[in-house]
Amino acid sequence: MWISLAMAVSLATPAPAATPLKTIKHIYVSPLCTGLRQNIGPAIGKVLQNDNTIAQSRPLLRGYVKATATSGISKDLQVSRIERLITPLVKNTAAIEKLLDDPFVFPKHAISDADRQLLDIRADLQEVVTQQKRALDVISGFVDTEQLGQMQAAGSEALKLTQSHEIPGAQGGHSTGSAQSAGAAPTPPPSEILNAGVRNTPGQAADPALQETGMVVGHNPLDVFDNAIGQYQQMLQSSEGQAAALVVKALPLCGGHVPGT
Repeated sequence: MWISLAMAVSLATPAPAATPLKTIKHIYVSPLCTGLRQNIGPAIGKVLQNDNTIAQSRPLLRGYVKATATSGISKDLQVSRIERLITPLVKNTAAIEKLLDDPFVFPKHAISDADRQLLDIRADLQEVVTQQKRALDVISGFVDTEQLGQMQAAGSEALKLTQSHEIPGAQGGHSTGSAQSAGAAPTPPPSEILNAGVRNTPGQAADPALQETGMVVGHNPLDVFDNAIGQYQQMLQSSEGQAAALVVKALPLCGGHVPGT
């Protein structure tokens, strides 16, 4: 997927020549060729950047799970690092959608075969963007829910500290109502974290390893986030392969040369 899509963007976006060509034999000007060079090529480049950013989230999510399981102090650091992935994903996604929604390049209705090819390529890339946005939902949902849980935990601890002061007794005496004396355990991580953007993950309903009550050896319910991103990566590989194949097929019509053909 990476190789085919990277090849497609390199072929669709030719590098400028170091010196002016002495002779120009053919100039290819058509909506298809214009779309490939001005819109499709740059969009594919940003799609690849998103793929790389999404891939970076997986080791960070696994690091978060490990820190949680071992009561490590690096859990907040992992969340912070995951949060930094959101902004570039959002900006790139918006840029891709703008490129693919250009009304001056993409016709509303296909009149020629070239129009149909251009619209088919766009449709495949739009599907890729949809899947990348779902992966973004998992990442941003995880961060938002975890941060909200931290705020709720902090509020709960503050309330316990307030209640730990001496409270006037019913008979005029005093009693101590501390959380520790009452046997209260430390505030657990909020279970809501398991609802952070993964409920519509493909295959989750039928996969016991993705359930909160999974009995798989070594299972941690927080693994659901890494598993969700992995499934979206598999879907992206298929969709991006289809888009790359269409681009490579269209290139000869615009004077492009596909290596090996």
